[in-house]
Amino acid sequence: MGYRAKKLQSEEVRRKIKIVLFTIVAVCLLAVCVVSFYNPAETWKFYMALPKISARKTGELRMHFIDVGQGDATLIEFPDGKTALIDGGKGGETGNKALMRYLNALDIEEIDRLVLTHADSDHYGGLSAALQYKKVKTAYLPFVENPSELVGYKIFYKNVLESGCKIEECRRGLRFISEGEYLYNAVFLSPYSLKEEDEEEEADDENQGEDDNTNSAVIWLDYYGVSAIFCGDIDLAAEDLLIRDDKLGAFEKWQVQLSETEILKVAHHGSESSTSAGFLQYLGVKTAVISCGADNAYGHPSDTALENLTAQKAEAYRTDEDGSVMITIKPDGTYLVK
Repeated sequence: MGYRAKKLQSEEVRRKIKIVLFTIVAVCLLAVCVVSFYNPAETWKFYMALPKISARKTGELRMHFIDVGQGDATLIEFPDGKTALIDGGKGGETGNKALMRYLNALDIEEIDRLVLTHADSDHYGGLSAALQYKKVKTAYLPFVENPSELVGYKIFYKNVLESGCKIEECRRGLRFISEGEYLYNAVFLSPYSLKEEDEEEEADDENQGEDDNTNSAVIWLDYYGVSAIFCGDIDLAAEDLLIRDDKLGAFEKWQVQLSETEILKVAHHGSESSTSAGFLQYLGVKTAVISCGADNAYGHPSDTALENLTAQKAEAYRTDEDGSVMITIKPDGTYLVK
């Protein structure tokens, strides 16, 4: 092959490469235009680097304990297609991305039940993003005497009102019941009252006080004999009250079997103020999930909580070490942790 022929061949190769590169760039620009048409620019970050999560199979109930740093965020996919988001972490750039990317990875555009267990910022912070970018049907909120007096909470509460969703107060005995052939039973075991006995004289956004933790909403869930309990930030006193009332038969009318609860969302990020040995033994916990941030300033989880879980021979998972944790309950009465 002569010099001229080789030169023409090289030019033809370069021309084809340019065409391919131009096509790739054009397709990328078109994709950006399409995405930007359907999604605001500020949400692009919520569709990047999505976690890989398999699709839920028919009849499965899945619980996702999402790694949002130092905070709580739990998503439940019910077998009838309904969803519940219990708390949303502290929010902020990192927390919102973690929560929203997880929801987008599951292709969730509508949240049927949004639950705030209590008005601490590390629980309600990320829920504002969920309200802004997802459709929420019903929000279940704790009793707060004067929402406008809490700087951070009033912003969240304003977002709830502006979303147009239905609002209900968390209350004992509230239930989520199956609407399909696969039967589940989710019951609020607390708060005991809508109004706290001791009101705070000065509102604190970071933490409204131990009374607020005691009155955290606690949800017990059963699906074909596998039971789980989500404890918010309850303390030792609230754990004792749950045991007392179960022994008195207060939960029988809701078909709650508290002493047969295998799965525990550990209260208060594993603080030493909860997760007593007696509570774990009474429940019969086999699997526990602790939601906490890596190297957090609070020292969560505490040695006491970890030692109690070890003594109970419960398998403990931590979002600071394991990342997001997914537990799948199957209609045959078995469950899998991933």
